[in-house]
Amino acid sequence: MFPVLQIWEDHSLRKPAAHMAVDEALLRISREPVIRFYRWDHPAVTFGYAQRFDEVLRSAGALAAVRRWTGGGTVFHGHDLTVALAIPHAAGFATTRAEVVYRRIHELFLQSILPAAPAARLALREDCRPGAACFESPALSDILWERRKICGGALRRAKIGILYQGSIHLDIPTPALAGSLASSIRMFVPPPEFAGLACQIEQEKYSSDAWNRMR
Repeated sequence: MFPVLQIWEDHSLRKPAAHMAVDEALLRISREPVIRFYRWDHPAVTFGYAQRFDEVLRSAGALAAVRRWTGGGTVFHGHDLTVALAIPHAAGFATTRAEVVYRRIHELFLQSILPAAPAARLALREDCRPGAACFESPALSDILWERRKICGGALRRAKIGILYQGSIHLDIPTPALAGSLASSIRMFVPPPEFAGLACQIEQEKYSSDAWNRMR
């Protein structure tokens, strides 16, 4: 998918709003594709850009819930491996249809998942089910194994590029996932201005009631 991909194994402990801000900041500053892997120190919920806050709140209960910049449904985090893939405009996918980009990412992820889950496959239209809860409602090109969804995600297309945010419910080595997407892997080192940008996005957007309650 890419000649070069930067990988960031992010072990920092962050609030849910901070995780979302870091993902968006990645797209804003990236000059070449970057993939970020992270986990959650406490259970939390993220929900899609178009979802209604009051409906999400009923299922989230007491868990912290934050609206994503990407679409999709409600995702319960805590034991999953979470993935953000920032694809800058210069990477060449600006005119590619979103469903094609989504399928291609999961086709390549599937290559690294098959050794651990040999019967895993991409979801077909007949597998799809409507619903607000992401992992109870497979969408086209999600990854399924033994009748359950183990990888799903969502995209955001902007003038600066494409952001993919995904969740994987299987123990897969992150270098294998990154390596499936690119010919060459380099370590990502956040530039000096990155932390300040992410903090600003968090405060102005993901931590605000105006953002999370917008619908």
